[in-house]
Amino acid sequence: MLIAIDESGSFASGSMERQFFAAVHIRQRKTLYRLKQRQFAQWEAALPRSLKNATGEIKSSALSDDDLADFVRRIVCAPYYVGVTPYAIRPADNPDVLVEKHRAVALIGIREGAKEYRALGREGVAKTYEEFGNWLKKLSYAQYLKIIVLGKCIAAAMANSIGHAITGRYDDELPRLRFLIDRDFVKEPRHNVFWHELLRNQLYDASKSNPIPLLDKWKKKGHPFLDKYTRKGRLDFNELFWKHCAFVSSHEHFEIRIADAMNTILSRFFNRRRCVLAYRLVRTCFLRDGKVHQVVLNDFDLDSYRYDPSDNPWRKIAEDA
Repeated sequence: MLIAIDESGSFASGSMERQFFAAVHIRQRKTLYRLKQRQFAQWEAALPRSLKNATGEIKSSALSDDDLADFVRRIVCAPYYVGVTPYAIRPADNPDVLVEKHRAVALIGIREGAKEYRALGREGVAKTYEEFGNWLKKLSYAQYLKIIVLGKCIAAAMANSIGHAITGRYDDELPRLRFLIDRDFVKEPRHNVFWHELLRNQLYDASKSNPIPLLDKWKKKGHPFLDKYTRKGRLDFNELFWKHCAFVSSHEHFEIRIADAMNTILSRFFNRRRCVLAYRLVRTCFLRDGKVHQVVLNDFDLDSYRYDPSDNPWRKIAEDA
């Protein structure tokens, strides 16, 4: 399964509109992948040249509601259908002061993790974690919000892909699972390192409420997916997100352009009450419970927060290293 992710919206503080991240799930079996690629190319080629930019790419924001309904019919809902994992957030529900509380707790964990590495004599890694904390601290409100929602979308999309592959009986594709994410602010190699560490924390947190679905017989008899991503008796997706997850340009990857169109449909429907037909059609492709999950950060009293070493994922990493 190939999972392509894009976002829509400014994620600006105080915005009353919903901002979205949508993951689209595309089968990797060659015949099925090429079919979807061909369907997209034929649909895109039929659109007026006036809608295309200098690279020949068509941005979905330039399309009419009818164009997007046609897109869903001919690509998303056409055999075989494209699965969708949609996530939303409304900045107005997550004010700056609340976001800063969550950032403060993350920074405490990162700094404590740096101390653990230093205690192990790994000064270089400790310095990297200090740089990581400085990077996280400097992110704008919008950037930090994007990172939060992207992480939740990735965790849910991975669980949905595995669950759907099991029920669809194509779990032989799982060892080739990979992610493509539209390139945004994670552009520099050093920032990519920091983002991966943050994602590792998010996956750890998500696993407590939405664990990866696995069959009992896999654990007894083995499975190529578990063989590839099990370390010391537990799941370890380090290889997946370092070697098979990339930030890419949309004009070079049709999969990202499918995700882009999906976000436009979601944004128009929820913020403008447009794209009604396209949304009704595409909703049948939502995985798991068929809902758009909206993120609202929990509030808490930061002054009464007490650091718990046993619940710090960065500390656990230091111990395992």
